[in-house]
Amino acid sequence: MADVSVRFAMTNDSEVVLNLSLPQALRLMEAIARKVGETLAERSGQGVGGVGVPTPQGANGMPSLGPYAPS
Repeated sequence: MADVSVRFAMTNDSEVVLNLSLPQALRLMEAIARKVGETLAERSGQGVGGVGVPTPQGANGMPSLGPYAPS
């Protein structure tokens, strides 16, 4: 049985639900945090005067971080 249910809203009427064990959920959160940190670091180095370049947004209004690649 899963310890944690993680829900990701894909569109207004659909979502992905992951039922994970606690260690799996922790690894997922670490991977997400690492990717967000890498993306923010990349954006801070772009643009003129430290101002980042706007990125396209997905259908849900959130910026796209690209495909997930487990390490």
